[in-house]
Amino acid sequence: MVLVVVLLTLLVMVGSSAAFIWSMNEQQRSAGARLRTSAARAAAEAGVYRALAILETTAPDGSRGRSWRTSGYTEALSGQGLERRFTVSVTGEPDGAIIITSAGEAGGVRRRVRARVHLVGPSLLSALYGSSVVHLARPPAAFLIAPYRSGVRDRSWVHVAAGRAIEFATPDVSINDPRRTLTVDPGPLDVTAGTRAGGVAARPATAAPGTVRLLLGRGASLLVGPDREPVDVQQLRAFGARVEGATVYRDELPALPVVDAAYYRALAAANTLNDAVNRAAGRYVGDDALSRKSGSDYTHVEFERLAAYLRDERRPAELRGLVYLEGGLSLADGQWLRVSDGAIVAESTVFLGRGATLEVLHSPATRALPGVLVLGDGGLVVTLGGHLRAHGLVYAGGTVDIGVGARVDVVGAILANDPEISFRSYGGTVVVRYDPAVLGTPGLSVPEDAPVIAWVAAWDERP
Repeated sequence: MVLVVVLLTLLVMVGSSAAFIWSMNEQQRSAGARLRTSAARAAAEAGVYRALAILETTAPDGSRGRSWRTSGYTEALSGQGLERRFTVSVTGEPDGAIIITSAGEAGGVRRRVRARVHLVGPSLLSALYGSSVVHLARPPAAFLIAPYRSGVRDRSWVHVAAGRAIEFATPDVSINDPRRTLTVDPGPLDVTAGTRAGGVAARPATAAPGTVRLLLGRGASLLVGPDREPVDVQQLRAFGARVEGATVYRDELPALPVVDAAYYRALAAANTLNDAVNRAAGRYVGDDALSRKSGSDYTHVEFERLAAYLRDERRPAELRGLVYLEGGLSLADGQWLRVSDGAIVAESTVFLGRGATLEVLHSPATRALPGVLVLGDGGLVVTLGGHLRAHGLVYAGGTVDIGVGARVDVVGAILANDPEISFRSYGGTVVVRYDPAVLGTPGLSVPEDAPVIAWVAAWDERP
């Protein structure tokens, strides 16, 4: 009996020891696999960051980094006791985006990461950018510039940038004044699921206005009053302006991006969402060509007739998708036009008459599209009591001019390129909530002599 008990005890101990050894081996193998997997993923991510650094600076062969494209660039990494390496491919997309695919390897394990990147100019890191003079008017004009939702996390941005001067009409210019309560309309990420762009009610701004960061080109000035007296940041603060600081760029401010008009015109020509409106307008004005038109690229005469039909219908007018105009856009007094999930691209001035309203609204799926692009030297004019509400980039080759009692509400950024006065407001209310999605605006290119920054629009792990 003693022998039997001893043998049974030894059998249990052997079984327990075997199970323990097997469990430890499995845990060690699993830990090793996790280590190799993590190391491979880290190597893949390192490949993406290496590609981003090259695109912003110089390629390995010494050429300009922004033009670097490769199908198999490889580098080895050291450390962690594992031999690691990454292999990167860089390709271009028709809309100007760049696709970086990085495969990381460590200890026989392979992981892939893909990033969609846009090369953009530094001007898109400004909520309000004027290549020459930005003129901010006295009360009752009001300016609110704040980040949209979380704002930019990995890139610093500025509230106002000007190439020659930022002019404050009087010392009491209201900019980000916490005593002023301004309500704002919802942005593209505030639209509830299943609701069309702009389909929720306006609500108060949730982000309190912060102090203002200014950026000036070399030789630019801060000016106050009708006599345009030069002042510094300390004097602005003494006047009550909530200015965090003013940075002087080492050179002239980087040039604005170049808009690819042909790209946008091709998108508009392929946009058939407004064909029913074309048919109705063509029949209304007796234009057979317009009634048979397919697409949303319009000549000056075609859009004049379409606008006349929409105006005479005396009801809210809505277009969908991207709209391209060979001429400009002029909304008569009190006229209302909405463009949903698209953009207005005009070759000449966009003019909003007294009490007119133009809305260009996006959903989360179309957030990266621009709002209003005015090409050439065309301006954007919002007259007495007019209202512009836009999601995305608002760009004008000429002046952005805001009249008395006008309201401009932009979720994105405003860029203006007039060589004399880029942005001017006489007594309107301007709200710009900077949305980093403008960095991913398609159809823009950076001038050859301007610096670039690489902005990651999407990042995911591939099988």
